[in-house]
Amino acid sequence: MELLNHYIIRPETMALLPYCFSDGSMGTLVIEEACEHYVMELPKAIVERSCGYYGSTYKGRKKIAVDMGYKSMPPICVCGELGIVFISSMTERSDRCAWLAFIHVRQWSEVDKKSKVAVSLTNGQIVELPMSPGPFSGRVMRAMQYRHQLRERISAYNMVDEADKKRALKKIGIKENGTYYINSNPSEDEFIQD
Repeated sequence: MELLNHYIIRPETMALLPYCFSDGSMGTLVIEEACEHYVMELPKAIVERSCGYYGSTYKGRKKIAVDMGYKSMPPICVCGELGIVFISSMTERSDRCAWLAFIHVRQWSEVDKKSKVAVSLTNGQIVELPMSPGPFSGRVMRAMQYRHQLRERISAYNMVDEADKKRALKKIGIKENGTYYINSNPSEDEFIQD
């Protein structure tokens, strides 16, 4: 396994698990679809850095989720364009908090009635989390609803009517006083030619 100083979440990232190195320092065991990595950062730091990489902040992503009604331990949309949404296993303030990519969660079940849940990932690997299946189910369902709401907001702009694309050319000019106007019937020589 590769040891990395930093890591950016990608679509193939499945889980960010707290890891204790032999010297006692904390880091992350990253589970991807086809491999694993050790990273010298805590899972939350990876989530924060990845949000920044994709053009936002962790605080901003969390605030939007809270504003949309996901108040307690909200799902975090790391990258909306790629559909990357992560859920946490416990409070984000804990160094023991694990993060799972919602899209890679397939099934989950209780482990021996010991307040543990076994989560099956899309590649068949199983991750045990120190929580009951009920709260975990709630987090997965909230992440599913959250992702759906975000996609609905974006898809409304992807359905542009073809008639709107074929609008007549208009020249937008500037007046001497610095304000703008629209000329709906410009002559062809008013447009800049390539």
